[in-house]
Parts: sequence; structure tokens; C-alpha cells
Amino acid sequence: MPGILLDAILPIFAVASLGVLVGRWFNPDPRPISQLALYVFSPALIFSSLSTADIPLSDILSIFGFLVLWTPAMYIVSRLIAWQFGFRAKSQNAFLLSTLFMNAVNYGLPVAFFGFGEEGLDRALLFLAPMAIMSGTFAIWVASNGTSGSGLRGFLPLLRIPTFYATLGALAINPLNLQFPTFVANPLNLLGDAAIPTMLIVLGLQLTRASIRADLFPASVATILRLLVSPALAYGCTLILGMDGVTQQVVIVLSGMPTAVYTIILATEFDSRPNQVTSAVALTTVCSLFTLTSLLWMVQHWL
Repeated sequence: MPGILLDAILPIFAVASLGVLVGRWFNPDPRPISQLALYVFSPALIFSSLSTADIPLSDILSIFGFLVLWTPAMYIVSRLIAWQFGFRAKSQNAFLLSTLFMNAVNYGLPVAFFGFGEEGLDRALLFLAPMAIMSGTFAIWVASNGTSGSGLRGFLPLLRIPTFYATLGALAINPLNLQFPTFVANPLNLLGDAAIPTMLIVLGLQLTRASIRADLFPASVATILRLLVSPALAYGCTLILGMDGVTQQVVIVLSGMPTAVYTIILATEFDSRPNQVTSAVALTTVCSLFTLTSLLWMVQHWL
């Protein structure tokens, strides 16, 4: 496990710490930077990755099926807990962002590789396709629901978020095996490569503004759901679907990842208590040092 700590977790803290330093020294407004990540870098990353990925239909349907079961189960649990503890409106939106969306990219991919090798990395890459759809659709609805009304009106912001179109376009193009010309592929890759570092910088900037003490309780509750309840629900879903082997192990571990940095971008854009989401991202990331080590050991030895 030392390799996972050194190669997957410490780089996240290193880049985010640069954002903290910039926030302390210059006190910039994080929203313009988060808008760059949301409207430019993230769509480029999603499109460049999914449009050229080798995704077997049977495997992606299996993982889609997993998320079809896991997502509503986790949503219901999160809503019940939010209601129990009195989280309402934007606080509820922030809580749901903190519990439903995991860091399956810049954290999950290295963990899958170090924990399960190339075979595990392949499964983790497949996991990104449905997660990209959720990030470009469901996550936006959750983040914007408190500012855009309720019901179907909550989906209207999807029409102006390019990640939605990038996801649909990439999955439509993928089966065609198109090779983009260099003057198209290179800019896409450059912009996509900027997405994760920018998200981590935004995390650092938000950490300088977050009141950890004020948001400690909702962040702590979200941490329990994200790191403990979520993989437990994932295990049950894999049993229902008959999943086994490395595929089962990987989806359970990815379900136990800390809160996605991407949720800070959405919470900032839609003013859904970004400080609360940032506190959850920070707390889940720190606690995942211990929970993920245990989770990896359990799935490797018991499944």
C-alpha cells in the first residue's frame, strides 16, 4: 500500500496545496477558474477520453447496470439522512453532491492500477463512461436544483453545460473508431490535461475560504456515507447483478472513493454551499487514507 499513498494520494494534496498558497497570498475569486474547468477543460477531457476509449459493450452494460442499482439506493439513503438531520435547500444539494459523486478519475484510476494492475485499470476506465454521464447530467441537476426550481425545471441547466453534450457526443462517436486529425486531437488533449490540475487548484482555493468548523457536522455525516455506506451498498448491488472477480472488486473500491473534486466546481457555479462541499471533499480525502487501505485489503482477501 505505500505505493498507493505515494503515487495516488500525495500528488493530490501537493497540487491542492498550491491552490491553498495562491488563495492565501492573492485571495483570487475561485469562480472564474472553476468556470474554466466546467465549461472548457472538463468537456475536453470527457470528449477526448470517451470518444477514443476501447469500451466492450458487455462490460459497459454491466457497469451501467451497477450504477442503475447503486445510484437510486445511495440517493434514497442520502435524502433520508439529509431529512433526518435537517439539511434543507442548498445545504441538502451540497450534501447530496458530497455523498453521490466519487473521485473516480484522478484518485480512483491510480488506486485501481496499484491495487489490481492493468486488469483493474481497464475496469476503472470503463467505470468512467457512466460516471461521465452522471457528472454531465445528474450532478448538474443536483447542484442546480435549489437555484432553478424543482421537478423538470431542475434539468434546464443541462442545456447550457457543455459536459452534457461532450458526454453524449463522445459515446455516439466512440463506436465509429474515428481518428481525429492532429489539429483537432492535440488541442483537445491539451485542454483535457488541464482539467484535473485546475480542479485541484480550485479545491485549494476553496479550502482557504471554507469554515471547516462550521461545516464539520454535515461533512462528517457525508464522510460516513461516502466512505463506508457507499461501498457496502455497492457490495450488495454486485451480488444482485452476479458480478465477481476483478470487476466486482474494482466497482466496490471505486464506490468507496472520496467526494469528487468536480462537485466543488458545480457547487461554486450554482452557489450550492461550495464551502460545505469543499469541507466534505477535504475530510473524505483525508479519511480515505485509512478506509481505502482497509477496503482494498478486504476485497482482495475476501472476494
